[in-house]
Amino acid sequence: MAGLPMRWTTWAVSGSQWAVTFELRDDNGGPMNISGKAFEFVVCPTAADTTTPPLIKVTTVSSAQGYITVDTTTATVQVVLSPAATALLGRGAHGHALWMDPGLPTAENLVEGTFNSLSASAA
Repeated sequence: MAGLPMRWTTWAVSGSQWAVTFELRDDNGGPMNISGKAFEFVVCPTAADTTTPPLIKVTTVSSAQGYITVDTTTATVQVVLSPAATALLGRGAHGHALWMDPGLPTAENLVEGTFNSLSASAA
């Protein structure tokens, strides 16, 4: 994919479930071949911070923070963050990134940007 990483801003209400599906396309506009690829989605403490470990980290292995579902036929990657994960964000702006093959020499940052977290209104 040319022009990576894609810049993308998103938001969630702290303490709510959050989900998004990314469609990955090759340079010709067709589905990217993602067979055998690993994926990781992270949210860091601030928009400019790349602290390890991040506040939130999800992979295709389900955890208390959420999970990633990969469909190799449609080249889609769905990221789901649990309410427990978004509760860690409180209110403010955080950095996020979707990685393909994280930790490997072929690692590629597919999407990055600002993850805004809003406080829930009191009833």
